[in-house]
Amino acid sequence: MSTTFITDNIDRLQATALDDLGGWEIAFRSANEGLHHQLYVNGELADWTDTIEQRTFLLDADNLPREIVIAAVDRESRTVDMGANLQWQAQQPPWVYRALVVRSPKHRKGSRLAVLGDHTSGAIDPFPLVMRELRPEWGSSWGLGEDRFGLGGFGYDAGGAPGAGNGAFGAGAFGIGAEAMLISAPLLEEGTHKVLLRVISKASEYSDGAIQNIVAWPPPPAPASLRATDYDAQSGTLTLQIE
Repeated sequence: MSTTFITDNIDRLQATALDDLGGWEIAFRSANEGLHHQLYVNGELADWTDTIEQRTFLLDADNLPREIVIAAVDRESRTVDMGANLQWQAQQPPWVYRALVVRSPKHRKGSRLAVLGDHTSGAIDPFPLVMRELRPEWGSSWGLGEDRFGLGGFGYDAGGAPGAGNGAFGAGAFGIGAEAMLISAPLLEEGTHKVLLRVISKASEYSDGAIQNIVAWPPPPAPASLRATDYDAQSGTLTLQIE
């Protein structure tokens, strides 16, 4: 049975600033009746509807460029990230750095993962673009014999932890599966960025990956104002002033 994932028949997208909440309301119209809807931001699942009638989403406020796609899906799939079904441009916007990082036993509890960049300056900025927990304090261990034996996927791993075929295949202890974490960061300046991943331990010790060169093309900033300054009825030409 194929999974329903429809981006057609969805229009009239409108973003309204919410002054009190400091975010945005994203409203849309959809002719896909009887289905739930998902909101994808820069290729990642950001929200989903609670009812089939809902036609709005709330989006946190920031000044980062974001590409938004809304998809209609079955109720059972509404919480599942199906971004792989998006067109490539929507999956990987040219201003977003994205990496898949495998969590492993060498990453101790309390460790964090940071994306550092140079903002096209050539010198890595020690202030991270993005930082996330790599292995939370509350997380369980995984790998053959590292936790409750036989209670994980395929009878290998710890209870509730990824097992063989449930994560990054062969990347865990003893060649069994391990959990993979997706991390992304927007690159706001046009040009070639130097980017690296840094693992920071609970004791604030860190180790860096190799520096990568990423070429970014962010969209232009939104105009501060737009007004009509002239209209030639004979030629049907409208002149606009953009600031």
